[in-house]
Amino acid sequence: MHNEGLAKAKTSLKKVGLGLLCSSVVMLTGCNDDDHDNSDELVVEEPKQVTPSPCFWVGPYNVEHPDRNFAYPDTGANYWHAGYILPAGAKLKLNGEYPYARYISINSYRADTSPASALTDNDIEPDAGSVNPYRQGAERQGVARDFTIELANGEPDGDIPVNTLYDHAEPSAKSTLIYRVYVADEGSDEFGNVALPAVELTLDTGEVLVGEQACSALQVDTQNLAIPLIPAETYQQVRSNPAVQPARNPAVWRAAYNGTFGFQCAFLGRCDGTPERQVTYYANADNQYVSTFLNNEFGAVAVTRGKLPFVPKTLASEAIFDESDSQLRYWSICQNEYYSQMVTDCIYDEQLTVDEEGYYTVVTSLLDDKPLNATNECGYNYLPWTEKGDGFGRMVEGGENRLNEALLIVRNMLPKEDFHQAIQNTAVPGDEYAVMGAYLPTTEYMSRTDFEGLGCSQ
Repeated sequence: MHNEGLAKAKTSLKKVGLGLLCSSVVMLTGCNDDDHDNSDELVVEEPKQVTPSPCFWVGPYNVEHPDRNFAYPDTGANYWHAGYILPAGAKLKLNGEYPYARYISINSYRADTSPASALTDNDIEPDAGSVNPYRQGAERQGVARDFTIELANGEPDGDIPVNTLYDHAEPSAKSTLIYRVYVADEGSDEFGNVALPAVELTLDTGEVLVGEQACSALQVDTQNLAIPLIPAETYQQVRSNPAVQPARNPAVWRAAYNGTFGFQCAFLGRCDGTPERQVTYYANADNQYVSTFLNNEFGAVAVTRGKLPFVPKTLASEAIFDESDSQLRYWSICQNEYYSQMVTDCIYDEQLTVDEEGYYTVVTSLLDDKPLNATNECGYNYLPWTEKGDGFGRMVEGGENRLNEALLIVRNMLPKEDFHQAIQNTAVPGDEYAVMGAYLPTTEYMSRTDFEGLGCSQ
């Protein structure tokens, strides 16, 4: 029902858009005027007709769906996954519309849940007569916003054709995609006010299938993604040693490299070497991350400070996409449960309160320990402490939640080439501060009373 309504709304909007276009040029050229030479009339593409296929997608994955709150999601985004098996000799297309949002992408994933290939919004060529609203200077609110993507099997051999995403899967094996929409415009729905991309499957016989028929032929997933977890026995064995405490005082922020290195660094102190940067847990290829473990036994209130990079403003449905002065496409800070991978809450760039010099202060604590002055009105941002600590007891029967623990994660998305302080420019463990400078967060612990004693910062 949702997608059918959007398809009708799309056609209606395009009609309205043509009327507005005609009105805007009538002063210069006239529209349907007897004196106008019809040979010079504006040619407008007919709307692309597609059959909605929500059956292709599972989701959304977000904080509002506890059974789909894993893999450290960001509350500034919504995610949908597709799992399918491409029939031999078949070709698969996605027919979509660019959402009214800050960012979209489609990633394909390897079996170890690391990103394999990605198509990012501004790299997706629009259909004829449409506009890509994610390019510098583009009209963000235009109604002609169609695109077509081909989903190819295997790995590329040579140059990758435009609008083609390879699944990096073996023939007849399952392919896994994740479609992301970040920061939908205010007043828009979680989809960014467009339908999810629709599938079009062409069999080796030439027969074209859409909608439910295509989903059936593709044997699409109907269940949520399986969560990759650290084996419970391994985690319990390591955590049984009281000396193993991942949090430090003062806190240490580290860039993410890969799951094995991250675990060994946090719990075994093995943080040296030159690990491969291949973040798993269905990470976004356009993001890189720094994180720190927290422990409120060091102080009831953890206070994180840093400098916010410039980002393009889109939340208020700006008319033009302008990232000429930006350093990143997107930034966020999230409070997470380490073991369960659940997110408690996040604050993204346009939601963040900063001072006159662009610095933020984020306070996190248990709700009972929240300082009275930890408010936006006082110049501070607040994130609630994770509900179940590390979340181990959520996932393992009889497991104990370490309620004193939490995990903060900061994301950097799509840095500009001249923004040298982005996480993406870190290269070896331990170089985070040297590379990021003021953009690397710092975290200290305080009592509630001491923080309240700071009063308001503005």
